[in-house]
Amino acid sequence: MREIYQFSLTDHPNVEIVAEARDGVEAIKLLAEIKPDILILDLILPLKNGLDILSEMSVHSPLTKTIVISSLEDENIILKVKALGAIQYLKKPFTKIQLLNAIDEISKDYAEVQNG
Repeated sequence: MREIYQFSLTDHPNVEIVAEARDGVEAIKLLAEIKPDILILDLILPLKNGLDILSEMSVHSPLTKTIVISSLEDENIILKVKALGAIQYLKKPFTKIQLLNAIDEISKDYAEVQNG
């Protein structure tokens, strides 16, 4: 799935893919090192799930904005994801356009803060 997302984003003019993680432990390590502007995070990951990562982000990369992607439809999980700071929740399957729109929306917010 990472390859599909990467392929979908490579032609976007405002996107630079700085890292990708195979599991939740690697994701936390990379967040602490790189501190990306935007994180695309699946909830179901090996070793450490997406909710755990969201819970730890305030320590490791507090300014990173998160787009959560998941096949989970449980409203309680979606509410928890938002409470933990996720900006967007995209339900699988989603389209390339939906993902790009979510990124553009966050990028626009960054630009407004920088120019503001």
